[in-house]
Amino acid sequence: MLKSAAKKSLTAMLAGTVMLTGYTGLWEGPQTAHASEQAIEIQSDSINEVRFLQLYDQLKDPANGYFSPEGIPYHSIETLLSEAPDYGHMSTSEAYSYWLWLETMYGHYTGDWSQLEAAWDSMEKYIIPVNEGDGKEEQPTMSFYNPNSPATYAAEKPFPDQYPSALNGQYAAGKDPLDAELKATYGNNQTYLMHWLIDVDDWYGYGNLLNPSHTTTYVNTFQRGEQESVWEAIPHPSQDNKTFGKANEGFMSLFTKENQAPSAQWRYTNATDADARAVQVLYWAKEMGYTNTEYLDKAKKMGDYLRYGMYDKYFQKIGSAKNGTPTAGTGKDSNMYLMAWYTSWGGGLGQGGDWAWRIGASHTHQAYQNPVAAYALSNPAGGLIPESATAKADWNATLKRQLEFYTWLQSHEGAIGGGATNSIGGSYQTYPAGVSTFYDMAYQEAPVYRDPDSNTWFGFQAWPLERVAEMYYILAESGDLTSENFKMAKKVITKWIDWSKDYVFVGERPVTDAQGYYLNAAGQRILGGTNAQVATTPAPGEFWIPGGQEWQGQPDKWNGFSTFTENPNFRAVTKDPVQDTGVLGSYVKALTFFAAGTQAENGTLSAKGQEAKDLAENLLDTAWDYNDGVGIVTEEARKDYFRFFSKEIYIPANWSGTFGQGNTIPGTAGVPSDPAKGGNGVYIGYSDLRPAIKQDPSWAYLDNLYKTSYNPTTKQWEKGAPTFTYHRFWSQVDMATAYGEYDRLLGDSGSPGVEVPAAPAGVTAAGGNEQVVLNWNAAAGATSYTVKRAAVNGGPYISVATGVTGSTFTDTGLTNGTTYYYVITAVNAVGESAPSTQASATPQAGIVVPGVFNLTGTAGNAQAVLTWTASTGAASYKVQRSVGSGAYADLATGLTALTYIDATAVNGTAYNYRVVAINTSGQTNSNVLVLTPLAPPVTTGTLEVQYRNGSSGTSGNAITPQFNVKNTGTTAVDLSKVKVRYYFTKDSAADLSFWCDYAQIGSGNVEGHFVSVDPAKGTADTYLEIGFKSGAGSLAAGAETGVIQGRFAKNNWTNFDQTNDYSFDSTKTSFSAWTKVTAYQDGAKVWGMEP
Repeated sequence: MLKSAAKKSLTAMLAGTVMLTGYTGLWEGPQTAHASEQAIEIQSDSINEVRFLQLYDQLKDPANGYFSPEGIPYHSIETLLSEAPDYGHMSTSEAYSYWLWLETMYGHYTGDWSQLEAAWDSMEKYIIPVNEGDGKEEQPTMSFYNPNSPATYAAEKPFPDQYPSALNGQYAAGKDPLDAELKATYGNNQTYLMHWLIDVDDWYGYGNLLNPSHTTTYVNTFQRGEQESVWEAIPHPSQDNKTFGKANEGFMSLFTKENQAPSAQWRYTNATDADARAVQVLYWAKEMGYTNTEYLDKAKKMGDYLRYGMYDKYFQKIGSAKNGTPTAGTGKDSNMYLMAWYTSWGGGLGQGGDWAWRIGASHTHQAYQNPVAAYALSNPAGGLIPESATAKADWNATLKRQLEFYTWLQSHEGAIGGGATNSIGGSYQTYPAGVSTFYDMAYQEAPVYRDPDSNTWFGFQAWPLERVAEMYYILAESGDLTSENFKMAKKVITKWIDWSKDYVFVGERPVTDAQGYYLNAAGQRILGGTNAQVATTPAPGEFWIPGGQEWQGQPDKWNGFSTFTENPNFRAVTKDPVQDTGVLGSYVKALTFFAAGTQAENGTLSAKGQEAKDLAENLLDTAWDYNDGVGIVTEEARKDYFRFFSKEIYIPANWSGTFGQGNTIPGTAGVPSDPAKGGNGVYIGYSDLRPAIKQDPSWAYLDNLYKTSYNPTTKQWEKGAPTFTYHRFWSQVDMATAYGEYDRLLGDSGSPGVEVPAAPAGVTAAGGNEQVVLNWNAAAGATSYTVKRAAVNGGPYISVATGVTGSTFTDTGLTNGTTYYYVITAVNAVGESAPSTQASATPQAGIVVPGVFNLTGTAGNAQAVLTWTASTGAASYKVQRSVGSGAYADLATGLTALTYIDATAVNGTAYNYRVVAINTSGQTNSNVLVLTPLAPPVTTGTLEVQYRNGSSGTSGNAITPQFNVKNTGTTAVDLSKVKVRYYFTKDSAADLSFWCDYAQIGSGNVEGHFVSVDPAKGTADTYLEIGFKSGAGSLAAGAETGVIQGRFAKNNWTNFDQTNDYSFDSTKTSFSAWTKVTAYQDGAKVWGMEP
């Protein structure tokens, strides 16, 4: 345990500060203009816990605009933006993976894991293109895929102007070794990975062809080689039935050339780092106490399919193309055992669409590697080993290979170089003379893209090295201090921290020249080397991190860790200090895990670990003053935004088609393309392709500044570059989780309100053949359990299992005929419980306890209907029920049927049900099922109240219910005569305040006051009564009020506990009729049930 068991309480005065800064180009540093502060008083356990929870609330507050109406996180709140997504209200698999991280940290603090599951459900619904249960097939023809002929070869080209590329099959694709295995495991080959990019608001207008009930649509951009930047890409639908694009060709003919018109088709592309991050996050959720196997199994499945990201694009044997002639792969000889940039898959649509294809990627970038995901998917301690036969071995191999990769690519200074390829030029060209190799793959300074070079952004240092720091911590914490994997992880992260911290500053500003090079005290450029001494000037309240790197030389050929040369001729020059808050969050987490790793390895923080801890803390304290009330941000000067107006998007000659926004492209605005780049067409600009951008609220500002400030001859913004403040979702989550991880690993408090759990009750032991099966009741607040065993009655006991996350354990390898004695303890972040009561059992040959089985059921009116699968060897069953964390009581015993109806249930009470299978050898518990019986809705009136939870968790200092009132009658209803009541427990004597943050009928027309429930109920002692002023008007027959966003809090801002509140339901994230919120008309109840 890295955190003290002593719980500390404090009142945190948090300064919400707006810091206006400039951000030039990709990395050039901002200049602080001014700051203003607003204090917020919050009660909590630690300052960084408070900060995490406040950022969480800011991210989840609908008024701030981070999420779409469908509940999808936008790339950014602001829309006029072009970087990897070309519009702010796109979203990415990256954003979804970060959302999972946010909810995992929230679950750690609150014990409420429903938000994590809701995020995964949204991911599965909107960005993993599978049938999510609505009957809509989003990979409709994947079953026609032939793994012996995965795809037809088309060469990658240096410039977009050289596309479309001929689908000529010059090199026959190798064989796909995974398809049969995955179909054997899952029954089909529907790829369970995220597509990387979605148009959340359908801004492009393509629509969702295969699931039209969704607003969000699958789109793609980059298709035309390493020089196709976001400014040159053409957004197009991933489900292309040729409605848009060129007549009878769609958009396909921009990218590939065939002998006939291309067929209608669907196609998806993942970003391997995002899916790997999702697995990484579920690993940490499990480590923090999350136990729901339904979602952990989904992460395993994602990891199973993610193995396609290890394969060469056309399944060519690794290293076979070094002389310019690749060899088609067989088996797994086309596996790089590294994470490539992507994997893609697709197939036909409509008549004649009985075909499908799949490719990997030949280029691998250090920034996309994830050893934590590899560890989770390969090591039993990781707990996420997929079910397929060779998955564990594949991921175990890639874990070592990734750590070798980082070691090979580490420069003399400590920065990590770009990556490697199995296909020079994307067309299997002969390797350049003298190029360094790694397992027969050729070194690349900038894998995948060159506009700008892909490994010049410091974010592609902080993102992956944070994962290496996690790996170092995980191995150190597990006691693995001698393996080669540990040695590589420690070596890489230690040297990287040593390098990077020389260029990180708090309270002072580094001195640079006009080109962004750091200067020493003598005014000389620092062009690499170790122990850099950067000149600084005082700058209270500022932080600065590197923006990017330049590269010189290449790493030496890799011949294994034992002969690693330290790359004396491979150099990194650090440049361009910035105030990038998202990268800062990742960097702080790297410092945090590194420091925690030194403590895990040595028992106390090393000197370097203490330096990292202190730097992380100072950065977090300073960054908080950049919180503008919506997120932690700095103002960015975007010198690259002249490209909104330049003509760079290549359209080949004789190609004309319809874009999703209704315009014809290229239209009449094109200029002739550059013949030197190999094309014969025209270039158009950003707004020529996307005319809707001119309606953006920020367009007039940008357009005016371009016309008055930008000099196209000098390519300078002579009167100042455009400046924007962007609230990027991933960036805010990186900062929020930086506060959380620092608090979790290095802070001095436990989780809020958490006490040492009580000892587990209901411990039973049943002997089998050389084993004992133990079962117990879950203990409230426990995140894991320790099983202890003794050879004699009463002890002493030794631990035989720690970190057990379920409520059952099988102790194997025992001696038949010997009696064993057991106690169980419950564990959480605060400490360990007292031992349970002792249970004993004697293993015997031939004894077999009942097998594992599954319980399902449905809640009805004052009843619950339970059904379970048969347990192998069971003689009978008994049904048990409990409420909350209370003990289970028998409802029925001696059952032989596989169903039971509980007719004694009380409506509105959440019951925990389990079934126990019994035979003469012992018993086995089913899973626990939570059901809440409810009476049918009251329908005597003409109003219906719909409710959704406004993103407030079970614990927080505000409750945020949202309502929609619907007139289900045939005549209009005067809203001034309508009242709506929301029931809750106040948890204190403090006064309450109500706010209506937004209402479609006007927030000023909504009022609320609080009334005590007399006598108080167990689930409600107070209700909020919402009324309407005359200005709200009347509600016509069939009409709805639209959303009413309520919020209330105690005047002393202490937390509510909504766990058992009558009207609260954390799972209701979209509006639905809810009878636990009541409605009254002229004083008479017309909707719902009172508690």
